[in-house]
Formats: sequence, structure tokens, C-alpha cells
Amino acid sequence: MSLRSSSPAEDPPGARLRSFLRRDSELSRRRLFVFVAAGAALGVAVESALGFFITSQQAVLGADRSILRRLALNRTPELTTVMRWLTILGGSAFVAVTLALAAALVYRRTRQSRWPAFVAGTVMGNLGLDNLVKLVVDRPRPDFRALTDVTGSSFPSGHASTAAALFVALAFLGNRWERRFSKIWIWASALSLSVLVATSRVYLGAHWPTDVVAGLALGGYWTAIMATATAAWPRSEGGEEPG
Repeated sequence: MSLRSSSPAEDPPGARLRSFLRRDSELSRRRLFVFVAAGAALGVAVESALGFFITSQQAVLGADRSILRRLALNRTPELTTVMRWLTILGGSAFVAVTLALAAALVYRRTRQSRWPAFVAGTVMGNLGLDNLVKLVVDRPRPDFRALTDVTGSSFPSGHASTAAALFVALAFLGNRWERRFSKIWIWASALSLSVLVATSRVYLGAHWPTDVVAGLALGGYWTAIMATATAAWPRSEGGEEPG
């Protein structure tokens, strides 16, 4: 499958940036590494600043507590079971299995190593950024009774950021190959699953609401960085290229 051509006026958002990053194979690789490193540093800086801002605002903390209390008072055995299943989608075991399957499938179809590397780099890089921000902000977990095991600091939500990174990455890949279904449905499914995982973390008492919002933002941001870098990475010989 060949790449679709387009005029400058028809270039999608980010096309000029990808064109700049891919000029001259060796130079483009250096630019891409700088781009990804700068993106990671910016993400940690902005997310950490957001965390410090949130934890210093009594109005935000009050809203967090109010939402968490309301959810805790409306827990039911049936809904708790559903939420426990949903939270698995952002857990390390599910992500690892899904990641391995996606990487194998993409490489088998394209023989282009950059696409499985995109999936792996997106999820693993997000985990690294999430843990770094947790260390910097060090926000305490909610003092409500949690219905799941929790460790470490609370901001941002690792389950929310990992779910966003994984599902948005898979949607990005599916959007490039799949033409039988509407692109809207692909993205709607990815965003819905991410939000459901985030909601489950608040319902179960593992995170404050602002933790999961920040987690979703971090996962989506990092996926966009990796998608831009991967699309601009010099293509290897052979294999099918998504178009």
C-alpha cells in the first residue's frame, strides 16, 4: 500500500512538523531524538506544575473530595464489580499482553519495526513519565476507604494515563489501516475506554478526580509526541506502509 500524496494545502495537522523532522535520514534521527526528549521534559514540567497548582487550591481540593464522597455513598455491589473489571484495562498485566499482541500484529503486517516500536515506546515511555511526576508531586492518596490495592503517590493516575496511552495508540494504528469502519467510531471507542478506566479509579477510591484527568492528559499528550516522531521516522526497506 503506498502513501497517499497531498498538496501543502491539504496536509493534515502536524504534516509540516513531520516533514521537517524527516529531512535527511541521519539528521532526521537526531532531530527526532531531540524532539522526543524535549517532549518528555515538557510533559513532566507541565504535569508537575499542574499537580502543584491543584494541591495548593482549596477550591479544587474541595471539589475533589465532594465528588469522591458522592461516588462512595452511591456504591453498589454490582457497580463495584463492573468498576473492578474496568480498572483491569489500565493494569500492567492487561497492558503488557495487549502491547505484545499489537506489536506482533503490526510487525507481521508491515515488516516495519517502527510501528511496534511506537506501541512499546508510547506505553513504556508514559509509564516512565507518570512515575517521575508522581515522585515530584508526591500527592497523598484519598483518605476514603479504597476498594482496591493502592501504592505510591496519587498524582497523576497511572491507570488513567496508561489506558489513554494504550487505547489512543491502538486507535492511531487502526485509523491508519482500517477503512471499513468509521474513523469516528475508532476514536470514540478509544476515548470511551480511557474515560471508563479513569472513572473506575475514582469510584474505587484509588485516586482523586483531578488525578485521573491529569493522567488522561498525560497519556494523550505522550501518544501524540510518539505518533508524530514515529510517522517522521525514516522508513526501512520492504514491508507494507499504512496509508
